[in-house]
Amino acid sequence: MSKNKTFTGPLAEHMQNFLAEKRLLGFKYEEQERQLLVLDRMSNQFDCSNGLPKELCLAFVEWDPNWRQRTQESRVALIRTFAEYLIRHEIPAYIVDYSIVTNRNEDFKPYIFTHAQIYDIFTAADSIKPHSSGTHIFYPAILRLQYGCGLRISESLGLRMKDVDMGENIIHVINAKNNKDRDIPVSESVMEYLKWYSRKTHPVYIPEELFFKSRRGPGNYSKTSVNHYFREILFGCGIMHGKKSDGGPHLHNLRHNYCVHSLEAMLRNGIPHQVALPLLMTYMGHSSLSATGRYLKLTAEAFPDLVEQVNRIYADIIPDLEVKTEYEDE
Repeated sequence: MSKNKTFTGPLAEHMQNFLAEKRLLGFKYEEQERQLLVLDRMSNQFDCSNGLPKELCLAFVEWDPNWRQRTQESRVALIRTFAEYLIRHEIPAYIVDYSIVTNRNEDFKPYIFTHAQIYDIFTAADSIKPHSSGTHIFYPAILRLQYGCGLRISESLGLRMKDVDMGENIIHVINAKNNKDRDIPVSESVMEYLKWYSRKTHPVYIPEELFFKSRRGPGNYSKTSVNHYFREILFGCGIMHGKKSDGGPHLHNLRHNYCVHSLEAMLRNGIPHQVALPLLMTYMGHSSLSATGRYLKLTAEAFPDLVEQVNRIYADIIPDLEVKTEYEDE
């Protein structure tokens, strides 16, 4: 637990054990610890003699006009997880329904590129004329990594040489969003581009050196510059760039595309959703299954022939995945 922070309320021991269990599983749970401290203080105002009461749960997640939607979502996700932990240990607990989340972005939907558009984007990147800045080497590799592995652009740009294991085809994502490290298997085709990029850019292996090293300025690429250049690529492909608030298309949509096209491939290959969704959740670094489940609807919209199959899945997993919320940021 963080320095000088201790739980003192009626559920203190359970909170401490819950936090310890999560960290043993590899979760850093730093933000969740701060939220648990809020819940701990609030618990002193409620009767917790019989576990986690409904009144405390609803007070903890009650909408505050000063919140962003994700703040309420994170509170709901945390208190549900804590309640499930208590129930596993035979302690009564109320489980908040996800439907309580106040929808602030009901019409928001990220843009999903077609397979043909993805092909055009890669072709445009491969056609960049050689330049001393190395853009003709960088963009064919980084765009394939974004689409082929679904990384956040900040995760990709933060990779060090030692994080890219070319022998095992693994990328180690360190200190990512949701405070959890993860290992990402990489396909042979994507890794071949990363090897090609490495040969062109890194004559000497230096473990701590940035993998995507810019030849200009301080040596690192910025998200802003990569987003700007991607806009130029989209324009050259005849695809109009869109604002993030409108769903795109923009660079982060390659991550959304990875989710949708991966679900499409798994469903078409007969992989059960009970396997596909948890697998994709772990791969993407999502904090909950609901975050991954939202891509089911996008998959059905992008591939109408899968609508009936997706509807059957929804019937099986609702209400756990019925979360009306915005999609994640970069």
